[in-house]
Amino acid sequence: MHIMNGLGAGGMETMCLRLMQHWQHRLDQSVVALRSEPRTLEWEFRSVAGSTLSILSDDRDDFARWRQLRTAILKYAPQAVIIHMFGVPHLFAASIARTAGVRAVACWAGNPPPREIESRRRWGAILFASRLLRCPVMSCSHAVDRELRSLGVGMPAGSAAIPNGVDAHAIASQAQKAREIRRGRPPIIGMVARLNPIKDHDALLRAFSILRKERPEAELWLVGDGPLRDALEAQALRLGITAGTRFFGDRLDVPQLLGQIDVYAFSTTREEGFGIALIEAMAAGIPIAATNVAACREVLAEGDAGILIPPDNPKALARAIIELLENDELRARITQAAQERVQREYGMNGCARRWEALLFPKSDADDATDFRCAS
Repeated sequence: MHIMNGLGAGGMETMCLRLMQHWQHRLDQSVVALRSEPRTLEWEFRSVAGSTLSILSDDRDDFARWRQLRTAILKYAPQAVIIHMFGVPHLFAASIARTAGVRAVACWAGNPPPREIESRRRWGAILFASRLLRCPVMSCSHAVDRELRSLGVGMPAGSAAIPNGVDAHAIASQAQKAREIRRGRPPIIGMVARLNPIKDHDALLRAFSILRKERPEAELWLVGDGPLRDALEAQALRLGITAGTRFFGDRLDVPQLLGQIDVYAFSTTREEGFGIALIEAMAAGIPIAATNVAACREVLAEGDAGILIPPDNPKALARAIIELLENDELRARITQAAQERVQREYGMNGCARRWEALLFPKSDADDATDFRCAS
């Protein structure tokens, strides 16, 4: 069983969907969404073979919602539960799963702890409670795992990093088809990410305003939605770049859009946990300029697979993008390194097998029948 807040198009939901699609002919799976909105990926979740989807009602109080979750767990009787969130809600979900007799329970952490002292103490308390519940915390990157361990309260037994994964070959194929039919377009810089404070779209907009002075024909594509959209659109207006800037909102054809992009600019903050779209861009064969924070350094092999830019430095980001647009040798070198790395380190097979080893430790990973869940 997969438990998550909602069915939006964020990183947690996307990775859950990919795991389900990878396991759809090997596992009986059920999904419980704790809230009815958003539902961006509802159709995709319902399309997974051999799965069920339960969406809890928002018009109930929290006690009623957790009682509904317990009812769902008892109904489907999963052998294992993955909680695709980290925080107080994951503690409630883990407690319910444990008292319902679920053998294997784990949660997924998608971001590092905040820097504020009081928030870090709260995160430490959540980790400690997760230990009591015997609920391992699986981090989306080694960077997040290190940050969580730095809280000093100890990690639940079995906790480790399980980096996000993608079907690199499928993304590369879809991106290449889109690339082949693109004709006569100006240079396109793109970023795929939620429009929230964890990312730094503001720095990218400022970098694009600098870049447009040298490359006035260039376009900026921002794919994704979120609470900062209105503010970012207003910022683009103030910078005078609305003519070259497109806000796409949430899209389900990301590989095809990536195939039309010339440079992927991943502008983010220290709170970045991984950035799934980063490995999608690597798989799609796009040269990358990214913020020099721990998660990006990890994914881009300390800069071998992409240019790393100091945080909140629009001038440096603009220079890096221009260099990638104009330097064929550099672009080819880091693109090849990125594609090789994503195939080697961030394939969906490896990601899924790490989860299988955690949830079904006594099973033979090569015997699909051993992974069938009771229902």
